[in-house]
Amino acid sequence: MNKDLINRRNTREWVRCNDDSKAHIHRKTFLSEHGGEFVKCEGSWEWRNIHIEDKSKYELKDSDGNITIVENLSKFCRENELNKSAIHKVINGERTHHKGYTCRKI
Repeated sequence: MNKDLINRRNTREWVRCNDDSKAHIHRKTFLSEHGGEFVKCEGSWEWRNIHIEDKSKYELKDSDGNITIVENLSKFCRENELNKSAIHKVINGERTHHKGYTCRKI
């Protein structure tokens, strides 16, 4: 299966991994070939290549000016009671800060 089309709705790959009666087998086969993981998103399965996401680093600055570099943004958000979605909006420029934190992708 083509990994570039796996998350595109209504492509052959997407249908096989979501709407097919043996979708769980197709997902398992796909993971054995390409790695990563499937995550349930809005009623369908979405493939994520965890190796690429693990390489991302983020620089977070709190309201006191302390800078923290993190690789696992989800874990940092859980430990500091932050909303991951709001932090991603800060990264994308949709918000200026979240609970005093500014963030940028390195």
